[in-house]
Amino acid sequence: MNNKTLLLLLLLAASFTACKKNSAINGPDTPPIIVTPTDSTIAPANFNFNTTREVTIDVTLVTNDNQPIAGVPVDLLPNSTTVTDPLLTAVTDANGKVHATLNLPAYADTVIIDPKYVGLMRNAKAVISGNSVNATIGGAGGYSGSIVATNSVGLSPVSKFALNSIHAQSNTSFVYMGTYDNSGVPKYLEATSDVITSELLNYVNTSLPEQKSVAQLHPTYLQSSATADLNIVKTADVWITFVSEGAGYLNTLGYYTYPTGNAPKSEADITKVTYIFPNASLPGSGGNLRSGSKVKLGRFDAGTSIGFVLLANAWNGGSKLVDSNAPRFYTTTACNPETKEELKKHTVLLYAQTQNLYLIGIDDQNRQTGGSDNDFNDALFYATSNPVTAISNTNVEVVDSPKDSDGDGVTDVFDQFPTDPTRAYISYYPSKTTFGTVMFEDLWPATGDYDLNDMVVGYQYKTITNAKNNVVEMYANYAVKASGASFVSGFGVQFPFSPSLIKSVTGQKLIGNYINQNANGTESKQAKAVIIPFDNYQAIIKRPGGYYINTQNDAPVAKSDTVHIFMSFNSPISASTLGNAPFNPFLISNQRRGYEVHLPDNTPTDLADLKLFGTAQDNTNAGLGRYYKSKNAWPYALNFVEPFNYPTEGNAISKSYNYFLQWTKSGGSLHKDWYLNLPGYRNDGLVYQK
Repeated sequence: MNNKTLLLLLLLAASFTACKKNSAINGPDTPPIIVTPTDSTIAPANFNFNTTREVTIDVTLVTNDNQPIAGVPVDLLPNSTTVTDPLLTAVTDANGKVHATLNLPAYADTVIIDPKYVGLMRNAKAVISGNSVNATIGGAGGYSGSIVATNSVGLSPVSKFALNSIHAQSNTSFVYMGTYDNSGVPKYLEATSDVITSELLNYVNTSLPEQKSVAQLHPTYLQSSATADLNIVKTADVWITFVSEGAGYLNTLGYYTYPTGNAPKSEADITKVTYIFPNASLPGSGGNLRSGSKVKLGRFDAGTSIGFVLLANAWNGGSKLVDSNAPRFYTTTACNPETKEELKKHTVLLYAQTQNLYLIGIDDQNRQTGGSDNDFNDALFYATSNPVTAISNTNVEVVDSPKDSDGDGVTDVFDQFPTDPTRAYISYYPSKTTFGTVMFEDLWPATGDYDLNDMVVGYQYKTITNAKNNVVEMYANYAVKASGASFVSGFGVQFPFSPSLIKSVTGQKLIGNYINQNANGTESKQAKAVIIPFDNYQAIIKRPGGYYINTQNDAPVAKSDTVHIFMSFNSPISASTLGNAPFNPFLISNQRRGYEVHLPDNTPTDLADLKLFGTAQDNTNAGLGRYYKSKNAWPYALNFVEPFNYPTEGNAISKSYNYFLQWTKSGGSLHKDWYLNLPGYRNDGLVYQK
């Protein structure tokens, strides 16, 4: 072999070594392999590579006369198909307000605000302006501020009576009470709407809470002896007032009459139904019927009974007509379609003595075959009369009064810990059923192949808050998804508060001898609280023989144990003190404590070796707030709040995801959703999919 040939082989070998991770298991003192990426600078110097953004959210809940509604749990959710569970649950204060900050996907332009409260708009979509949301749910218009209608409808009037119809099978005639506008709001509403007080709404939410089965919560409401129709015992004027709706349907409410004691035995016995509310849908929810809207049915003689029928999803926004062939559910049980007697009832009638009214709650799905949640609040109305004693309360169940067993200010129906005054709500991040993902390159301050799979960690946080929205305790779950490296690394998380606030941290998996802890389980010699969930990933996952861990689609799958961390506090801390997940996660490269790898522009902990900054390919400049980015602006870590398929072994993220570089070079302004599984976004053969 001549000298030129030998030199060529040595150069090839060096080149090969520099482009591939070491296949041996290196010890803590093994120096990193230095690889210089050939790509030019990929991002502006100040780009932090965040796939999320922090959004400040202010929500106010009020009655239809703008009085605050206190003690209501409000769920905050991303408007996302991949994360469908709440990111946070908070309770309104005495002023009906919630203030929160959340890390949402950077591409998100809206957030879902869902007060779990009958009488208010559910799942309201709010527009993010800048990095904030300021929304009011309730009030005369139903919503204001950042809230937008999910199903906008026109408001031009319908000047003629719509065509009446006769149902072919039952021979029942369906007639309109009068004219209405293009959204189905009657022109015959009373000039003055009713005020729906917070007191009444509390009764409603205690009696018929959202997504809680009446059969389990108040079984007496559904017993056969409970009256569901209005029985008139004195000649009287009768009104029906719309309270709210909790349905996805555009429902129609009608009424019919019969002699008391001679109730219809089937739908065929009902000769005429008169539509009261052609479209009983709230503003922003497919209609424009406001809470408190009131219709006078007329004057009725003693001995008359008034029944009601809900036509499910019967309003047609195109034709502006009611479809009389839609599924119909009657207050007279015998007229309903279910064959099981115990499921035929669709209406709960409740007497509210304090307000002298009769609350009518209707379930709008077939209870035998239609997937009903049996909460009987899909459409809510109440009846009043003059004189007030004209409607009989015989065999009518009464509304339930709110209870607060633990005295914390949150009623039992909303309190997830009804007998514990120190706890009230549970929140998850990113959700109850999903994990976020943080992924690392472990060769810092050198650079590697940028598949960012040297260690991939899934995380999930669960916080317990009290009635004041302060955090009582926190649970954290961590699991190793992958390790496409020879280094055996650890994982830590820094929080933005003092370790002295923490009473205890338990659940860590520490098998090395290089982590020192305080008595409360936090890492010692740290000004800010730091926990080390595991100091060596081999404590929770083992490498399959001859393979990296879950970075090759043709290799065996390794399953990680989950590290379950429990953190208690000496006293409850505010949400602003806790900060926002994922906090400040970092990799401890190859069990060398000073070699921390953080997300771009996140600061190191007190135990990081600051002498490493500015060496090899690192371009940290503490004075500019720039950390953990290479000289070509590559990141050493990325975070995802949504499920993410990381690159397979040796495939740079810029090759695996087609719009990654467009995103980085634009400073995050383009292709903010580059990592989603959308057509053309990724090269499926270059991402791990097991």
